[in-house]
Amino acid sequence: MNLRINYGKLAQSVKRRGTLKILSVSLAGIALIAGTLCVTGFGPRHYQLGGAWVGGNPTYTWSVLFAPSDPVGQTAAARPILSYFNGQFAGLLASFGADNLSVATGEARMISPDTARWTLIGYMQATPRQPGDLLQNKAIIVSHGTWKFASNDTAVLNYTLDIYLPSADADGDGFPDVGAQPVLTVPTVDNAKRVPIL
Repeated sequence: MNLRINYGKLAQSVKRRGTLKILSVSLAGIALIAGTLCVTGFGPRHYQLGGAWVGGNPTYTWSVLFAPSDPVGQTAAARPILSYFNGQFAGLLASFGADNLSVATGEARMISPDTARWTLIGYMQATPRQPGDLLQNKAIIVSHGTWKFASNDTAVLNYTLDIYLPSADADGDGFPDVGAQPVLTVPTVDNAKRVPIL
């Protein structure tokens, strides 16, 4: 039996195996680091819209439910309900001939890792007093601003209430018409807290 060993090819094969092992270990390390970054995030924390919150200021208190519109909570529908308002806000309503607010509805979208921009629409209403009276919309309120997460469970809202007369909705679609100007603009700051599971 004539066995011939080509030491040049053998040495090359051993070098290739060593290189392949180094390459495999390097790729595994890169995959591990990339996986860790995907779970923990790149840099600042990325907050998600969702859950039940309560917030307000000395003038009024509200609650809101966020229903995420995408799997990662970057967009959401919002449904706030005004739970309480003081005499000052009641005076504002009365100045428009209203005594209550409708439920508002709107959308929110994250514009940075910790801040969302949002818009809501609701109506100042006069409650029917006797049978046959109809619910009347006395003004349209368009609220718009930012929701900045201070933590996963707290946020600060900076926003504006733009108040329009019903005549600003000539086409009857529920929104102020293009070019309509608010009769009153009220800048507002609220604090919000997530409702915890006890």
